[in-house]
Amino acid sequence: MKRDNYTKDLHNIKCRIISNYGNLPQIDEIYKRLIDFHKLGFVNITHSALELIVAAYLIKEGFKVSVEHESNGKIIDVYAIKGIDVGIEVETGFVPPSFAGKQEDFLMSRMALKIARYSNLASQFYIAVPSYYIPPVPVELLKDKEKRSEDEIRNLMRLIRKYHNSLDVNLFSLKSAKIDGIIIINTTDLKLKIFDYEDFLKIKKYYSDI
Repeated sequence: MKRDNYTKDLHNIKCRIISNYGNLPQIDEIYKRLIDFHKLGFVNITHSALELIVAAYLIKEGFKVSVEHESNGKIIDVYAIKGIDVGIEVETGFVPPSFAGKQEDFLMSRMALKIARYSNLASQFYIAVPSYYIPPVPVELLKDKEKRSEDEIRNLMRLIRKYHNSLDVNLFSLKSAKIDGIIIINTTDLKLKIFDYEDFLKIKKYYSDI
C-alpha cells in the first residue's frame, strides 16, 4: 500500500532515530500511535516529528514513554515515567492567519493555556519547541507559585480568555500551574537541549527588549 506523505515523512524520521540511537524498544508503538492520531485529524507532521524525537530521547534515557497520553480526561503530548513522571507539551509556534497582527500576544495566551491545562498532570512539566522558536512563556508562570499575586493570576486568565474559549482552565489551575523548563529540539541532528526555568528566564530577558 502506498504511504501518504505524513506516514512517509514520519517513517523517515523514525529511521534516522534508529540510525542514531539503535532500535529503541518502544519506538514502533509510539510511531503507530502517532499515525493513528493523524488519521483522526488530531496531529500534523510538524508536531508529530517533535513528539517522536522527544520520545526517542526519553526512551534512550530509560523512561517508559507514551504519546497522546490520556490523563484525567485530557490528552498530553508526551508522558514519561522513570521514578517520577514527566509531562511534555509540544509547541510549534503556529499562529492562525486571523491573529497575524497579534502573533506574540496570541502565542503568550496559548502558552499560558497549555501550562495551566497540563502542568498538573505530572510531577514535572516541560514545553518542547523546535530550535528556531523562543516560546513567549508569561513571566508570571516562571515565578514560584507562591509568589504570584492575585492580580497576575487574573491578568493571565484574561489573556487566555482573549483568544481561547477554554472552560476547563480557571483561576485555581493558574494558581497551581508550573513549568520546570523548556526543551529545545533540533530536528536536523535529532539533538535536544533542556533549559530549566531559571536559565530560560535569562534567555527571555535577553529578548524582552526586542
